[in-house]
Amino acid sequence: MASDLPRPLERREILYGQATPRERLLELAEAYFAEGRLFDAVDFFAQARGREGLARIKGRALAEGDAFLLRRVQEAMPELVGAADWQLLEASARSAGKLLYAERASRGGTPPPPPLQEEARLGEVQPAAGAAPPQEGPRSGRAGPGARRGKAIQGG
Repeated sequence: MASDLPRPLERREILYGQATPRERLLELAEAYFAEGRLFDAVDFFAQARGREGLARIKGRALAEGDAFLLRRVQEAMPELVGAADWQLLEASARSAGKLLYAERASRGGTPPPPPLQEEARLGEVQPAAGAAPPQEGPRSGRAGPGARRGKAIQGG
């Protein structure tokens, strides 16, 4: 069956480049689902607005504790996934030992913010201990990039 599935470029063209009939999208979604390629199946079910197929994938995500798969289903059809689903997925993921998925599910599927996102704002970064204070411009006497033209730099 795998040989009947489209190659990556053809897959992209079927999904996004042409007006593929809904029946063909659902046929391919079912083929991907049968092969266990659930993320590919989500793409095709989403494009076809295949609620039943997405609901089956949701069931698999909940049973397996797969937060990333449930998130994809939610992105494809938001009304299909609710807060209770995330709670169920959290319990399922914990019992399966998938602690990262359980943690993500506890936040409703949203990933944590990137490290230092809040702390790395311009102007709030503190120099390392013992580091020299920043200079206001190059030693040539010309103003640095933040100085106004026509004004002399005081100091340095």
